[in-house]
Formats: sequence, C-alpha cells, structure tokens
Amino acid sequence: MSAGSVPFVIGQWVSGPRFYGREAEIAELLEGPRRRSWIVGLRRIGKTSLLKQLDHLAGRDGRCLPVFWDLQGVAGVADLGLSFTDALLDAEESLERCGIALPEVEDPDLFTSLARLADALERSGATLLLLCDEADELAGLDAAAPGLPGRLWQALEVFPAARVVLASSPRLTLGEPFAPPLYLGGLTEDAARALVRQSRLPDGAPRPAFDDAGVERVRTACGDHPMLLQMAAKRWHELGDLDEALRQLAADRTVQHLLAVDFDLLTAAEQAWLRALAQEPGAAAPDGAGRLPALGLVRPGGPAGWRLAHPLLAAWLRR
Repeated sequence: MSAGSVPFVIGQWVSGPRFYGREAEIAELLEGPRRRSWIVGLRRIGKTSLLKQLDHLAGRDGRCLPVFWDLQGVAGVADLGLSFTDALLDAEESLERCGIALPEVEDPDLFTSLARLADALERSGATLLLLCDEADELAGLDAAAPGLPGRLWQALEVFPAARVVLASSPRLTLGEPFAPPLYLGGLTEDAARALVRQSRLPDGAPRPAFDDAGVERVRTACGDHPMLLQMAAKRWHELGDLDEALRQLAADRTVQHLLAVDFDLLTAAEQAWLRALAQEPGAAAPDGAGRLPALGLVRPGGPAGWRLAHPLLAAWLRR
C-alpha cells in the first residue's frame, strides 16, 4: 500500500462517503422544529462540509430543492443577485429532479429570481433548503445597504415550509429568527476514531493500519478537530512513526496560523480565559466566555474544572 493511497482530505470541504459524524446536527437541521438555523464555528471545523452534506442528503429526490449559496464577497444587492444565480446554476440537477428548468427561475434581480423560484416550487410540490455559507458577509452587507438582509428573510417567507441554514464564524451577531446558534465544535469520539481510521472507505480499499492506542493519542493531541485529526493521521500513515508525526504537527505553520486566526475570532473575555487555562488548568470562566466549550476549545477537566481541548492550543498560547 502506498502512503498516498489513503484519501485524507485537508483544507477542502467533503460530502458523501468522505463526510464523518455530525449526525445529531444533521437531524436537527433537516428534521428539527426550527426552520431558520444558524451554525457558528471556528475555521476549518467543518461548517462548509456540513452544509455540503446537507445538500448531498437533501438533493437525492425531487421533494426538496437544496441550494448552496456562497455569500463570500457580496457587497450589495447586485452581488447577491449574481451569487444567487451561481447557486442556482450549481443546483441545476436538483432543479431538474423537481421538474424545474433553470431558465424558469433565473433573473439578474435577486428578488425576482426568488419570486420565480417560489412559484416554481409551489407548482412542483417541492420545498426549499437554502444553505448560506460565509454568512459573516451579512454584517457588511447590512452596513452597506441597511435592511437588505431583512428584505431577504422576508422574501423567503413566501416559500412554503422552506428551511434556511446559515454558517458563520463567532464574529457574526444575529437575532431572531436565527438565534440562538448551533455551535460546531470537535467531532464526537466515535466519529473522530472513524475519521482517523478512514472507516467509510469502500470495501477492499486500502486503510491505514493504526493501532487503538495510537488512534487515541491522535484524538487527544488534536482535540477531535477534524482538520487536525487528518493532518496528524496523514503524517502518521506516511512516516510510520506517530511520535514524529505529532512533533511535525506541533511545528506546522498551517497549524500555528489556524490557532492564531481562531484566537483572533474570539472576544477579549474568551481570549483571557484561554490564556488563564494555558497557565492554570481549572481556571474559572469569566463572564462572557461561555461559548468556548461549545466551540470545541475548552473541555471539562474533572475535579480541576476546565482544561484546554488539546495540547497544540496550550503550547501555542504559552508561546
């Protein structure tokens, strides 16, 4: 088996058989009572992959139309219209499964396009699942064109039984109908183990020959963070030496940059608690730092109270 034959995916979104975990979040977003949901997570935690997996799962029949809408770079209503046209083009196969031709719903004006889509879905009997990535752009959009996001949510009210899912960093602030957010932290223990072992590969495909103790060391070192898990597992698989793989991971500039960017996304109170935990595990949380466990940066530490989620973060903070 060649070292490069196991398809660890680092820095890109995944869906289908390469997607691991998040079963509880998927069930809540697709079947829960809320029709306006907001996912909040740090960088590379899997927000886009979760949206893409929802797209994959919902688009398999003609009863639901999933539309993945990337909001990155939008600065006004014209940008919104162009980006929504791109989203409809990407969803053309799903539109066809719903019996809708793309020209029926395309229009340079966003709100005209939404109205046409609502009419077409009503005729087909299908429902809309709108998946909005990079929703941080909404803050700048509202500043440049006050009230524009509100007009968008109002336009979506005409869609029968439509679900809307936004994904953003912790910097975005939203009220009703999206609050409170669904925080996305590390994977569950079982999902993390499955990801490291690449257990969803097809029968007969080469898998890494990892021992149970080593897999648990990887989980502990990475705090069940999906990108860090794959970086560590890929190095272990290529080198055949777990100690060296973890040493290289700790020194990797990509990891250092990721930790720095995540830290910068936090409030001053949250940053202060992380610094305190790096020096003294069990340090009490200050007011305003309660999101950190949900974001996957802090974990219960037994009798001592709280601790940092993984040693990579602790080492970076001490430096």
